[in-house]
Amino acid sequence: MRFSFRLKIALLTATVSAVPLVIAGWQLIDVNAREVESATQSLQLALVAQVAELADAELARAEGTLTAIATTLADAELAEDARLAASLRLLDADPSIDVVAVYDADGALIDRMHDPRVVAATPDALDDATRARADEAGRAVGEAVADGPVVRVLLVVPVRADGRVTGYAAAPWSLAAIQTRVADVSTAQLASREGVLVLADERGRALADPEPARLLADVPGAGAEATRAPVSEEREADGRTWLDTRVGLRALPWSAVASIPADVAYASLAQMRQIVGATIAGTLLVAVLAAFLFARWLAAPIVRLVDLTKEIAARRFDARVTIETGDELATLGGALNDAAAELERSEARVREEIAIRADLGRYLPAELVEQIVEREQSMELGGQRRAITVLFADVVAFTPLSDRLAPEVVVAILNELFTLLTEAVFRHGGTVDKFVGDCVMAVFGAPAEQPDHAARALATARDMLRFLEAANAGLEDRYGVTVQLAIGVNSGDAVVGNVGSEKRMEYTAIGDVVNVAARLETIARPQQILVTRATADAAGDEFERTRIGEREVPGRAAPVELFEVSW
Repeated sequence: MRFSFRLKIALLTATVSAVPLVIAGWQLIDVNAREVESATQSLQLALVAQVAELADAELARAEGTLTAIATTLADAELAEDARLAASLRLLDADPSIDVVAVYDADGALIDRMHDPRVVAATPDALDDATRARADEAGRAVGEAVADGPVVRVLLVVPVRADGRVTGYAAAPWSLAAIQTRVADVSTAQLASREGVLVLADERGRALADPEPARLLADVPGAGAEATRAPVSEEREADGRTWLDTRVGLRALPWSAVASIPADVAYASLAQMRQIVGATIAGTLLVAVLAAFLFARWLAAPIVRLVDLTKEIAARRFDARVTIETGDELATLGGALNDAAAELERSEARVREEIAIRADLGRYLPAELVEQIVEREQSMELGGQRRAITVLFADVVAFTPLSDRLAPEVVVAILNELFTLLTEAVFRHGGTVDKFVGDCVMAVFGAPAEQPDHAARALATARDMLRFLEAANAGLEDRYGVTVQLAIGVNSGDAVVGNVGSEKRMEYTAIGDVVNVAARLETIARPQQILVTRATADAAGDEFERTRIGEREVPGRAAPVELFEVSW
């Protein structure tokens, strides 16, 4: 489907306008989302921390009152009337305690003190479990019970004298002050946002709630464990997502919980999305209209520029364009003309590099080809001494094979075989030095230094025989032949570099290490890898080998110790 330049420019302008707007809008929404989330979490965290601190403070005050009353009553140095009067003053001073019961060390009731206008039950005896908790933690709390619009919790503290527990003081601790504070804070901070603030016990029941009817009911989001570290998470309930934040008290396994619906907390985000969307849509409409008007004047030189780009895309780099508008389009036309000229010049260089890479890639690894093309590898005649490993792989009984097959078949077999062998060499970072008839010579450790050149060579030899074993099935089916290799590997110092003349040279290795490797290949049995002691030691224990012993090698005065490597 074809479109006019005006439409294309309009669409381009709209796109260019839309991208920064969308990015800015997305970032604005993202920032706003983080701010809203942070503000909501901060608010909830502040509220639950406030409730937790209040509960801890009220508990500490009630504990102090109980301990003071019990200590005063047990003070033998004071007269009985004085002890009673002081204890009553302490009781009157704490609005959260109306009744105090004093027990002996075995939990038996000694006496009760209470406001005669208040009826609040205390147990007639303290059980062993309650006393054990009080001895261990310094306090013990009993079961929470509803007392009208508030909750009371039995609070027990031990009384100690001379380092031992001499009795206990207990009171039905009223959470009225906490209830009032929770209701006030929840109404002021969360009620308008459909949120709620609750103090819950270790069983997840409400001990203080803005709605007295929900006292001792299960609190969603309270959780089984209360820790001082704040916990914020999302919860699904009644088809809505709630944002819950809770924090535990210091002294009791209770927690303060704040909850607010996510859709209420993030209501501003929906408004932000609407504003951003409307802004983007309006901006795009204005941009498209302006682009259509501008495109009428701009289209003519653009057509010629587009035609030139098509010529360049078709690799006709001799094409040129003339733009006489005197503005940036004329500059663009001149730049395109310069680009076409430069592309024309570089085309020849590219073809030359492709040809070089193709030629060098026939016998060198890809990384060495790149070094030569990038002029990182010298092409001067000469070489340098290097510790290397040389591998020779030869087709066994090649002469009888070539006698009974047509030359075309022999060439096809050799090409397929050399492809496999070359792949094995390149796979382990070696260099294919040359092909000699039915034999391939590979070098490891040059031109790039390879500390593990011996191990690379043996891994290559092993892969050659494995590749050939897999390929023989296809050779048998197509040509009725099975190919076997004899491989010789030797390690040592050699001179590696460019040998030949300025007109014709080859990268090769020269030295006794090459001659010995070639001789090993001639005495190796079919499908056998023969290596010298130098190679076996340098390759390490990774390769399983069997010592053959010392053998005479043609061209060497001294025998050579040989090993066979398993594959």
